[in-house]
Amino acid sequence: MGQVVLGSGPDGRLVALKLVHRHLAEDPGFRARFREEVRASQAVSGAYTAAVVDADPDAETPWLASVHIPGPSLDETLTALGGLPEAAVLRLAAGLAGALRQIHRAGLVHRDLKPSNVLLADDGPRVIDFGIARAADDRPGITRSGWLIGSPAFMSPEQARSEPATQAGDIFSFGAVLVAACTGASPFDGGNTLQTLNNVVLADPDLGALPSSIREIVRPCFAAAPDRRPTAAELVESIGPQAPSARPWPPEVEELIRQRHAEVARLAGSAPDAPTRVAPPAPARQATAVLARPRRRVLAVAIAVVVLAAGGVTAWKLWPPPQPPAPPPAAPHLVPAGTIAGTEQARWAQFSPDGRVLAVENTDGTVQLREVATGRQLGQILGPFGENGAEDFTFTADSRTLVTAKLDSDHAVVQQWDVATGSPAAAPLDAGKVDTRFLHPTLSPGGRTLAVAADDTGHESGVYFWDVPGRRQTWFADTTANVTQAAFSEDGRTLAIRDWAAGSAPEPLTLWDATTRQQRGPAITLQKDDSYRWVSFAPGGRYLITVDETAETCYVRLWDPVTHNQVRAPITIAPAPDNQAQLNADGTRLLTLSDATLTFTDLADGHAIATLTDVRWARFSPDGRTIATFGKDGPVRLWHPPA
Repeated sequence: MGQVVLGSGPDGRLVALKLVHRHLAEDPGFRARFREEVRASQAVSGAYTAAVVDADPDAETPWLASVHIPGPSLDETLTALGGLPEAAVLRLAAGLAGALRQIHRAGLVHRDLKPSNVLLADDGPRVIDFGIARAADDRPGITRSGWLIGSPAFMSPEQARSEPATQAGDIFSFGAVLVAACTGASPFDGGNTLQTLNNVVLADPDLGALPSSIREIVRPCFAAAPDRRPTAAELVESIGPQAPSARPWPPEVEELIRQRHAEVARLAGSAPDAPTRVAPPAPARQATAVLARPRRRVLAVAIAVVVLAAGGVTAWKLWPPPQPPAPPPAAPHLVPAGTIAGTEQARWAQFSPDGRVLAVENTDGTVQLREVATGRQLGQILGPFGENGAEDFTFTADSRTLVTAKLDSDHAVVQQWDVATGSPAAAPLDAGKVDTRFLHPTLSPGGRTLAVAADDTGHESGVYFWDVPGRRQTWFADTTANVTQAAFSEDGRTLAIRDWAAGSAPEPLTLWDATTRQQRGPAITLQKDDSYRWVSFAPGGRYLITVDETAETCYVRLWDPVTHNQVRAPITIAPAPDNQAQLNADGTRLLTLSDATLTFTDLADGHAIATLTDVRWARFSPDGRTIATFGKDGPVRLWHPPA
């Protein structure tokens, strides 16, 4: 949201000065959230928090100054040293419980208690960062619905389910922080965000490695029912008083604190006597600052800042001048891995589940089956499948049969083909006359289910489902409007249905359980005038992937299909008719397509790590080790993605 700099007020007192990024300052919603942070921070001031010295959320560059705490965060400490000894964790527990008691007495919920928000000062711990704190009786309003609020490995089950945050949620987070202080990691850490959230909601934390004194403190904090967890005041009482000590932390932590003091002294001593000022004739409050390091980075430069609240003017002076940045390393590339040349120009393709065969649909409406390793054609050419070609096709789970859906005189027809020979593997299934104005016939992965919008005067909208092996219609999903897309999860058990919205009404997206044939929760609805361009599921069904378009841009969003929460911040791409997005097998890499440019993104930090131009279609292989693409020149090209 901004940067934190080391500063000094008019009396020379050192402060931690939070400056909001300019682009966020222009967002009225963000300013409202920053005012909430200022209000929450000012409401809590005591021995276990960093007291607010001054703030101006309405300045051109909003800012908040709090007492500077020259100590490492618990997160930094655990990274450097690993877990803390029992006596240090008990002292930490007493301090954090005392801080939560103050916060809760002020009627607040912190909502983001985690190691990086705990500073280890030379006289005890401090809780910082009230950026998402909220009054305990507030209703959700400022924060957008569907967003995860908090840090997954340290949030409560209620937060993971997007339920209202309560003070009991802070107690759950307190327990997770103490486990991390002992072991170096949260007891709920998973391989990815969704697994971590599942652990928070469903798993019983393993407390076997904890000292018995710590185990007895944290065990009740993890009660599934919030009302069964102790209050902060009860924790203070159960932990009991700690022996007075001029050096409360182990020598290794004291050394980290000493280093931080030395860094601050060096910076303060090197700051210019008179920082540059840009101000109206009668400035109000001011704070002079030298840039302190982000909590996890090494101090590199000093910077002089003057924040003049009355005029809303911020003047910056770099001192000493920063050195030119080192040239960035060469960008990784997609490595060519082969070409599959067909008889016609390709327009769509699909890998078999075992990754050995690629079914390629050509612009003449035919489909060819090709060996990925050699490019050799398997069996005969299939089709042509009519004017529009195959409406959809997929492989069975054993990769031996290709299942296709086509239109024949407005009837949806499903056919099955032997991959080795190209011969029909079963009699065609006629699913009757269908309405293709909005939804084209769609097959589930494995080809066991067909979804169609039936031409039925008895229903104005909805989707009919057919059991392909059983050759019978099984159920009907009654939707609120005409369906424009149906997407199945990999196992076929979850279905995403995108409805058409008239005019500028929000476009609804509903999730359905194909086993119970019931809708799962409320619709996921966009803002007014926004619309979905792409909906799909990640491998294994762990995420729902959407691409939605606003007037100016497109957002790729990843959703938890169980809680309907977004699991990370959206990724922005340029709007284009070809927008699409997909994840690799382990959910760490994202492919996006926009205006014939393929972008390969690392989801860990959201940064693009490779691009490829002149791409009309792209698909990960099932194991994620190969990407198939084609452009306007026709052949399918295979690539190995960067590591």
